[in-house]
Amino acid sequence: MKENNVDIIIRKVALYLRLSKEDIEKPTKESISESIKNQELMLREEVKKHPDWKIVGIFCDEDFSGAGTYRPDFEKMINMCKNDEVDVVLCKSQSRFSRDMEVIEKYLHNKFIEWGVRFVSIIDNADTSNEGNKKARQINALVNEWFLEDLSDNIKATFRTKWENGECTSSFAKYGFMKDPKNKNHLLIDPIAAQVKHQIKNLIMLGYGQDKIANILEEKNIPSPYEYKAMNGCKLQLPISKKQDPFNITKAGNYIIKVSLYNKYKLYLNNIISVFVLGTKNEKTFNSKFLVRVRSVADDLKLYYTTTELPNIDAIKVESLSFTDGIWKQVKVNDKIPNKVTYIACYNSELDRLLETGFELEVTLKENRQQNSYKLFSKTISSPAVLLNFEYEIRKKYKWSGRSVIEVVRDPLNNGILEQGKTRRISYKNHKCMPAPKEQYVICKNAVEKTFNDEEWLDLLNTLNKRSRAGASNGIKHIFSGKVYCALCGNILIKNTSKHNKESKKIEYLICKDKSSNWANCNNNKSIRLDELENCVINSINEVLKKYYDLRRLKENKTDIIASTLFSNQLDSFNKEKCDIQKLIKKKKSIFQQLYEDRTNGIIDNYDFSTLRLKYKEDVSKLNDRLAIIEDELKIIEAKQNKFKNKDNLFAKYKQITNLTPVLINQFIDKIEIGKVNKVTNKREINIFWNF
Repeated sequence: MKENNVDIIIRKVALYLRLSKEDIEKPTKESISESIKNQELMLREEVKKHPDWKIVGIFCDEDFSGAGTYRPDFEKMINMCKNDEVDVVLCKSQSRFSRDMEVIEKYLHNKFIEWGVRFVSIIDNADTSNEGNKKARQINALVNEWFLEDLSDNIKATFRTKWENGECTSSFAKYGFMKDPKNKNHLLIDPIAAQVKHQIKNLIMLGYGQDKIANILEEKNIPSPYEYKAMNGCKLQLPISKKQDPFNITKAGNYIIKVSLYNKYKLYLNNIISVFVLGTKNEKTFNSKFLVRVRSVADDLKLYYTTTELPNIDAIKVESLSFTDGIWKQVKVNDKIPNKVTYIACYNSELDRLLETGFELEVTLKENRQQNSYKLFSKTISSPAVLLNFEYEIRKKYKWSGRSVIEVVRDPLNNGILEQGKTRRISYKNHKCMPAPKEQYVICKNAVEKTFNDEEWLDLLNTLNKRSRAGASNGIKHIFSGKVYCALCGNILIKNTSKHNKESKKIEYLICKDKSSNWANCNNNKSIRLDELENCVINSINEVLKKYYDLRRLKENKTDIIASTLFSNQLDSFNKEKCDIQKLIKKKKSIFQQLYEDRTNGIIDNYDFSTLRLKYKEDVSKLNDRLAIIEDELKIIEAKQNKFKNKDNLFAKYKQITNLTPVLINQFIDKIEIGKVNKVTNKREINIFWNF
């Protein structure tokens, strides 16, 4: 370029804009904030003052912190600088580029010099071409660093205060709960998901295994926790699938296809017509192997299908399609699309700029022996003759698993206990999360409404803690699962099955777990038939009912006195141990404080202090773990006391027992101990420990 017969060298300029949090003046959530617009306007005005400057890129990171370099557009700009595509980086201020002193030193005073890139900021007059203001740039970087550190400390303090007050600060509510529309830090019970939790609890109490429950939920088409959140608008991001192309279906299974159109072209797009087909590259037609169900449809969109043969999607004239000629039939959410469908189409009368619309399909591929690669093909046009392309992703459907079944019911939040602060970020610069020690958790009781009442919660925990493997044939545990123990070695009794010949009926029996190992030491080596144990327990329960059914006999027992002294030895023991542990923790904290002062005064060196500190942390962690166990045991005893006080209601339910169920066993029995067979009498002692 020449100006007044003088050659001018054009400098390639990159504008960098950043805003650390959302501007409250945004007219809509999708629109660009006024602050970003003002930054861009200011930088463009600065470029106009330099005839030799030419803008080659505008990079904008909105809602990103100035700490570190984990910003998408920042990384793109740095790569351009590295590849000699940028001569000048222009910012409103140095803090817009970064508040991290390490980043400033790395790029402004190192890499940019190496790459021949000049950095300029308008507000604070930072200019790397001017050696005289290097110290000013470094001082600004240090001040910005201090600002970040102070801000981080203030945010941590604010979060901790909220945690202690029982306010939920997580981005998403856990399964079974939802954010209160009036207070985003308060959780409400989600009635639909809570009902699923109650179904799971009931199946667990009936003896079903976790994998069997997962299969039942899938058969009933109940969405898994992640799928339920996704269907309700939650934008929680999870990996699509491991090592799988997200735009192709190659393996049999269940998939979710999300189709979305984003208007970034005109102020308004009118009469948008689109057609879709799910097929292979050579055969662009729906295959009969697919089962398709409509999962969701945007409010402003109408979805149709047709079974009429139409031209190939590449040759079809989208603008000539009409949805009133009877060829197309409208479908809604949860509708199944027939196997003979040839095309799916959708229609939008109007779409505003920077808004999104679309729909979701759930597809099931039965088999793919030919190893075909299926893909969604689309063709879209709007009335202003704008050719568009729908963006879409195909991912595996997330199903229920045995682990997710247990996690959703075992969460302490179901009993109103909110646990927060379980992870910590390394620093305000490094956002990697690390697990925090248990003693640093912030636990708030009665923070939310309980999904299960206290009695249901304790019964559920007892069942889960004592759970054993379910039967391989039907996925259901035997009715005494987790209740029967060996009186000699304390091991649980496991179920085995045998039969004398092919025609004979299978005989189920229980045997000490120690007996099944190669190094058996237990002398209780005789099995007990499951049906014989059932009869024994039924008779024992009926004897108890007969004994206590007489109301006059209940009065003579002076239940109030018995209830007050019941489990008194256990209560005294646990409360004494709890008190001793609390005193020991307090004492250790005092000793640690003295160690800290000794290190400050130079009595012990840093190495000895570090060694003793690790030992102190380990000891306190073990004590806190034991304290948590004692708290749980005290709750269980309290529940048993309440059961004893209310045993009149329990006995009034049953006059005589003829059949056993897992629920009935949990109500009456704490555990059963099976003794060794007496060789003289050929009988064995069976001790039943009641819940009352």
